[in-house]
Amino acid sequence: MEIILLASGSSGNCALIRAGHGSERTTLILDAGIAMRTARDLASQADCNLAFVDGVLLTHAHSDHCAKVVPLAARAKAPLWAHPDSLSPRSAASPKEIARRSVVHKPFESGQAFQVGSIQVTPVLLNHDAHPTHGFLFEADGEKAGFFTDTGTAEALTPDLLHGMDFLVLESNHDPDMLRNGRYPPFLQERVRGDLGHLSNQQAADVLSEAAPNTLRRLILAHLSERNNTSELALQCSMTALRSRGMTLMPEVAPKRGVLRVSSELPIEL
Repeated sequence: MEIILLASGSSGNCALIRAGHGSERTTLILDAGIAMRTARDLASQADCNLAFVDGVLLTHAHSDHCAKVVPLAARAKAPLWAHPDSLSPRSAASPKEIARRSVVHKPFESGQAFQVGSIQVTPVLLNHDAHPTHGFLFEADGEKAGFFTDTGTAEALTPDLLHGMDFLVLESNHDPDMLRNGRYPPFLQERVRGDLGHLSNQQAADVLSEAAPNTLRRLILAHLSERNNTSELALQCSMTALRSRGMTLMPEVAPKRGVLRVSSELPIEL
């Protein structure tokens, strides 16, 4: 199994999940909050044609995740997997737009696994101010991956959930001191740090301290704030947590734009 990150952060998110081989290969798009041309160009660098995918997954209705999910699904003639309550009439992924573009909506429920080709997908309900927001577990090719961003608390990210995980994409959004001393107005600071906002570096580190499994082979820190965080701060916080568990794994940071492959192979960033 392979996760390919194409974009990460408040300016837009998009990733691919691939598993299987040859005619049995399954490719999913996870969110699409970037321009279609950008998504197509980045995907082509990863040898993937977005006109030929098996499904599109939606985490939630914020535009940095949902802006282009319907056009991409329509272009690929692929179904859109989304919780029914995520299809906000006011968002780009509205029922009206889905119908207009003749996209097949495949509803899912929190905690109930479903199969898309060779990939088993389990939606995990997260705490965020677009309700509902989901992260996902992916299982295929004898491997297990997790993708969890846009959550104000880590309540769902338990040791049981992460048990046996090979690859983890985890939000590490902000440094509290940078947020407090930065340019965001008080109401926006409160939103980011609140229980329906985003995980701080320390909250992400706490997840790792309490729940990182010794099976973990790749850890990607994602959805870093451009104004309220740095890669160095996020990496140091997570490395300290991993070392406290005796793990020598080196975490990586998802690029704002760029191809980062997450698999059992050596890291490749294009």
